[in-house]
Amino acid sequence: MTTLVNHYSVVFAAALILGLTAYGLLKDGFSPRDGVILMLVAAGLVLVWLVIRPQAGEKSAQERLSAHLGQGTPLLLELQSPY
Repeated sequence: MTTLVNHYSVVFAAALILGLTAYGLLKDGFSPRDGVILMLVAAGLVLVWLVIRPQAGEKSAQERLSAHLGQGTPLLLELQSPY
């Protein structure tokens, strides 16, 4: 269960934000203005996800790492999972 929450935490947070926004806007009825606001909030959340999503590293970074390994100098290695 914790893996599911960890992998999809941004999706859950976006759904919560969109749901709370929809509840606040639509509790007194639907208007075209409410629909536009909901679409803008959804587009903003998608944009945020596109900016913060993990991406694969560059090939040049991997080549630089290979050059430093085994040279006798300390090396700090940080790995990130794209999933």
